[in-house]
Amino acid sequence: MESISSGVIPLGGTQIEAGGYAQWQTVDDAQVPDYSYAVPIGLIRYGWKERIELRAGAQWGQSLGTPQEARVGLKWNALPRKKNLGISVNAEFETTAEQGLSLGEEVPLDLRVCADWNSFERWSARSNLMLYQGRLRFSAAAMCTAGRQGWSLMAETKWDAAEGWDLHVGAFLAINENSRFDFTYFRQSRNGAIAQEFNTKMYQLRFGYSRRILAGESSSRAK
Repeated sequence: MESISSGVIPLGGTQIEAGGYAQWQTVDDAQVPDYSYAVPIGLIRYGWKERIELRAGAQWGQSLGTPQEARVGLKWNALPRKKNLGISVNAEFETTAEQGLSLGEEVPLDLRVCADWNSFERWSARSNLMLYQGRLRFSAAAMCTAGRQGWSLMAETKWDAAEGWDLHVGAFLAINENSRFDFTYFRQSRNGAIAQEFNTKMYQLRFGYSRRILAGESSSRAK
């Protein structure tokens, strides 16, 4: 999901997340869409302090073994959950092979405030206010459980000043308290400035898996 939750990994705990996507994109009404994929996309989260987690991840493109980008950052639980509401601040530096490890002005910083609400019964909602590469972004999502087999359904929208509106829908399957699968569909639902200039349309099928490999001081559902 574009809207990450406010939850952090418990102190001493570790969680791994991996996935990828297949993408179809048309430019200038081309008859044959351009196909691409990214597999895998990986993230490691570690509970460094009681309310702080460290995060490190990378994405590989169609040339497997060649990383497209890498990220490192931290997440701070600014408001311990009260009345089912949680708030956190997430900051991640992003770099590519061309940029190297320089921390100059050209390295993008993904800074976001994450808020979520959970009824702990059937419904939950989350939203993120993001500042990325000097552009403001906003996302909001809702999720509900479906039946008693561990399935949940979700719908999400994201707004970007340059890219416009996006739509993201899918399902999650909780295997147990520490692991889950997700399968989602993403499309550009309203063209923004970039898409209008190049007359592009983009669709993605996404999948992922997360697992808590070290529970830490307090065990909770993988988030």
